[in-house]
Order: sequence, then C-alpha cells, then structure tokens
Amino acid sequence: MLSVFRSLPRAALIAAGLALPLPAVAQEGDPRPGFAEILAPDRLAGILANFGIAALRTQMEVEYQHLSTDILRGQVSLSGVTLRPHLPYDRARLCEITLDRVTLSASPFAAVSDISAARIGAVGAAATLACLPSDTAMPLRTMGLGQLAFDRVGVDVEYVTPTGEMLIDATMALNGVGVLDLSAAGTILPRPGENGMPGDPAIRLTRAVLSFQDRGGWDAAGAIMPPALRQPDAVVQLGTEGLIDVLTEGGTQAIGAAERDFVDDLMAEVARFMQDPGELTLEADLPAGGLTIEPEAYEKPARLISLLALDARSAPSARSALIDTALLSRLGAEDLSDEERLTLGAALLSGEGVPRAPSRALDVLAPLVASGDPAYAEATLLSARAMADRDPVQAYALALQASGAPGVVSLLDGLEARLTTPEVLDLQEGNGWTAETLAANLPEGGDPRALRDLSVAFFTGMDRPRNYANAYLLAILAEAAGDVGAPQLLTEITGRFEARGPEVRAAWAALSSDIEAIALSAWIEGDLAGRYRVE
Repeated sequence: MLSVFRSLPRAALIAAGLALPLPAVAQEGDPRPGFAEILAPDRLAGILANFGIAALRTQMEVEYQHLSTDILRGQVSLSGVTLRPHLPYDRARLCEITLDRVTLSASPFAAVSDISAARIGAVGAAATLACLPSDTAMPLRTMGLGQLAFDRVGVDVEYVTPTGEMLIDATMALNGVGVLDLSAAGTILPRPGENGMPGDPAIRLTRAVLSFQDRGGWDAAGAIMPPALRQPDAVVQLGTEGLIDVLTEGGTQAIGAAERDFVDDLMAEVARFMQDPGELTLEADLPAGGLTIEPEAYEKPARLISLLALDARSAPSARSALIDTALLSRLGAEDLSDEERLTLGAALLSGEGVPRAPSRALDVLAPLVASGDPAYAEATLLSARAMADRDPVQAYALALQASGAPGVVSLLDGLEARLTTPEVLDLQEGNGWTAETLAANLPEGGDPRALRDLSVAFFTGMDRPRNYANAYLLAILAEAAGDVGAPQLLTEITGRFEARGPEVRAAWAALSSDIEAIALSAWIEGDLAGRYRVE
C-alpha cells in the first residue's frame, strides 16, 4: 500500500491533502477582525484620545461614560464627564465639575484649507462652588446659587490662512445669571526689538465686542446689595470716580476727552441697565481696515480706550444695521434703484442684516448684470460669488464679466481650481481675438511694453476679462518686438498648462498653434516690425 502512495506524483499528493476537510477545531469561533479594521482611523484616534485622558488623570480625577471620535471632522466627544481637580484652596476635595457632553475639534486637514479652526464646547456643565476661591464663592452663596450651572460654554478660534487673521468667538451661558458673549478678530504683526531681534508684536484689530445679557443675575445680586448701591445715581458716581482713578493711574495722568466720553457713556448705560436689566455691550468703533495697536499701548488703559474708540451701548452695532423690512418687502419689485439692488444683493449674499439667501441675491442683481454696464461690475461679481458653490461654470462666466471689480482675480483663481482647463478655455473663448479683430485692439504707439502690460491684464483678469489666448498672443508679439520682459511672462503663461495631463496638453497645443498663426499673420500684414523698430 505504501508503494502505491510512493508511486503517485508529489503534486498529486499535495492537491489531495489540500482537498481534505480541515479539522473541526479550525472552523470554530467568529471571524477575527482584519488589519483594516484594527487600524481604522477612528479606532486609532480613540486610542490617542485615551492616552490624552490618561495624561490628564495625573492632574485630576477624570471619569466619562462614552467616548466617540470622528477623524474626518477632527472631533473627539466625551459624554457623561466628571472632573475632580485638586485645588489648593479646596482642602475638603469638594470641587466637582460635571458635563453632559464636551467636544474638542480641530481642522484635520488645515494644510489644504483656507481656515484652520480649533473649537471646544460643552453643554450641560455644572460646578460646585468649592471650585472657586472662598472670597468669590461667598457672594454667590449669598445670592442663592448652590452651584454654577452652564447651559453652554464654547470657545471657537479660527486662523485664516490667506490673511493670517485670527477670529475668536466665545460664549458662556450661566443659568439664572446671564449670557456673556465675546467676539474679536485681529492679525498679529511682527515688530523689531532691540539689536534687530524680534520684539513684542503689534495687533491689527478689526473687531472687538463684549456683550452681557441679564437672565436673572441682576435681581439676585440686588437682593444682597446695600440699599445705597441699588440707586443708579450712587452707582454712577462711584463708578465714574473709580474708572477715572484707573484711567489716570491714580491721578498721575490727565484724562482726555475720548476717555471722559467713554466713562460718561458707560455710566449712562449702567444706569439704564439698573432700571431695566437687559443687555450691556462694549464695542470698539474701528475703521474699515482695522486699527493697529502698537506694543507700548498694551498696558495703558486710557490709551487703549482712546485708540479703540470704545463705545458703551445697549446692543452690538450689528443690531443697528439690519435691513429695513419695508425695503425687504420690495425684493421682487421692478422699480428698485440700482443702489438698493446693490445693497440688497450684498446683504443677501453675506447674511449681514438679513437671512442669507444667495439665490434671491441673484434675482435682485439680475437686471444690473444683464445691462452689461461696466459700472455694475460689483453686481456681476456678487452674482458670481453667489453661484460659486452651486454652479462653478456659470459663476466663472459671470466673473469674466466683472473685470476691474475688487476681488475678481482671487475669485477666478478659486473657480479655476474647480473646473478643468478645457472648460476654462471654452468659457474664455467668447472674449478671444481673431486675425480680423487684433489690429483694432493693439495698443497705440511703438513701445512693446504696452503689449506686455495688456498681456498681463488678460492673463490675470484685473482690468480685462481673463483670457489666456489673448495673453499669449500679446506676449509673443511683445517678445518679437524686443520687449526684454516678455520671455519671463511667456514662461508664466505656458506654465499654467504644464503637468496637467494629456488632455490639457493637447488642448493647449491646438490653441497655441492657432494663436501663433494669428500672431505671425498680424506681424506681416500690419508691418509691426516697422512699427516697433528703433533706428
């Protein structure tokens, strides 16, 4: 029998062995996860989050009931959180902070986005008064607060990559007391220090608003205040004296008219608030381009008030800039003035003073766009922005008509990133020159740099509708006429079509061949050599 098996080919024996049924033990149990599941991004993010929580536990007690991660959104969320920090003034260890949910998020792909953001938000937060120093906790206990309960706490920080601007928005809603909101925007600017080393930075501030809305806090505070401090006149007098003392640094500095006006306005708003608790706002009245605050002004309260033109008011200025309902009710009217159409179109697109509605902005601006009047390039650009996310092709066609409007170059660049190059060339084709139209559009005079300047205008879309064919045509004419700056411009124009695949290469090869034929024909028939030659 053994001799029979020896006579079989080795390959046949292997095949027979593989065909035999596996032992029953090998088939028992559920399938095991593969590497793709083990190394899933969300699973790895959860592991990293747990490492972070473990590090936090070296500073305080941390408990939570559920953790979730979303790597694509860069978000980690914890539910049912309890924190027990170790504070030097809390010897009884009674401080406890609970949160229904806390969420931390950051831009996961900040390198390829225009805005990098970091956010932290919590809902259903509560903290015992033992978490505060005794001199702070005692007045709160007297007001009848057994704990600090927050409906919502959030901080949102954004960094705008193209401009370097930082946006900060924070809110804190303390139940039974009020809501505190902060909104600020600014750009950090470098400043040289001693010996050429970097010094303290300056800040270009473009927005600064601090607002408090009462939700029972004043009534609770009034119950424990002495009767004299519940009188507006007494508070105004005490507050005026205290602020002036701070602004004059104990009477050693003179107070200016701007600082005095701010003190008077603030005390007037405080008196109004005491009689009718509602909202109290401090806001900087800044110019359109923002205000640069140099480092030496940081520690001078009086100078800051003067620089920022701080204004005390009952509500943020944005509440005073709402579009009038009478004007909004005429959105579909045909007798709207051109100025009203521009105002409504910009507001509907930005959402400032009226609910954001880009589709309605298009309807309002349509008559101005259809007129083709260069004076309404702003309306055309607004319409292009309204269409950018919904129909990039139509938006690009509109943007081509808005040459000269501020911001059109960046809009064209952004839209081209969403379109293919053949689509871009097709949309530009209607503005292209032919052999018959070229002569009438050439710059007057015999300076070839005028050709180059016009080529740049077409290439960028600043003063002429963006058109790569016209830009190339004028650039090769300028090069032929002896303009020493034309070769560099030609390199930039042709570089727009490099490394974009065979379809783009073929489209540009065909188009550039036609353009070169037009240029050569115009050069000969128009005797451009004689026009630009210098004896």
